[in-house]
Amino acid sequence: MRDQKLQNKSLLLFAGGWLCCFFLLFVFISAWATEQAGKSQFQEACAAYSRGDYQAAIRKFEALTREGMSAPLLYNLANSYAQDGQSGKAILNYERALRLAPGDSDTIGNLELVRKEKGIFQEEHSFGQRFVHLLGLNQWLGVTAFAFLGFAGVLLMPPSIPMKRTSRYTLATAFLLVTVTASFGASGQYKHWNDGVVIAADARLRVSPFESAASIGSIQEGRLLRPGKSHNNFVLVEDESGRSGWLAADAFERIAIP
Repeated sequence: MRDQKLQNKSLLLFAGGWLCCFFLLFVFISAWATEQAGKSQFQEACAAYSRGDYQAAIRKFEALTREGMSAPLLYNLANSYAQDGQSGKAILNYERALRLAPGDSDTIGNLELVRKEKGIFQEEHSFGQRFVHLLGLNQWLGVTAFAFLGFAGVLLMPPSIPMKRTSRYTLATAFLLVTVTASFGASGQYKHWNDGVVIAADARLRVSPFESAASIGSIQEGRLLRPGKSHNNFVLVEDESGRSGWLAADAFERIAIP
């Protein structure tokens, strides 16, 4: 009787092991198939771009962004928008690509080219702004976390570890300085993530959040702006020159990836 129970238990374990193997194999094959399908769609989008069918390329690249974002994908999408004459969305996606891959020379070069062609000139960045853009948000957060753990680890280091008190305090101070500096970089990147880009060809700032309100001037497609509070279908924004007003919510998109 006991042998029969042991045999049944062994069979159950054997069957469970095979089920686990089949499940893992299914997950692996599904992931592989999804990856191959994504590569195929990306190649189709690139082919459409190469033959000058920019609208088809845009549709295919946009479809891929709904499955996941990457700097190369956003870069190619931005190129497609630029070739199709949609400078606002081109600049938007170049900016998004730079959030994922700061300092990429191809993205920076194409972004500057589109801005120059449209007469969109930006003031020279300050040292602080250039410093913030050395790394992306996730990278700054990673450095901050690593430095803080190092700071805490040095302070909590047990007395049994031989280290002079002055050396320990110097190392802790160095970690603390890196933590504060990286926190500044992360904070600056986070604020920049919340900026928006005008995507409408004829976007107008209004004195109040109503369609019938008087216009205080137009804001050029592709301009960066900082969104604030919203009311009805309008958002209070401030552009790069410091001018503020109410802008239709569908006239711009935030750089932050939805």
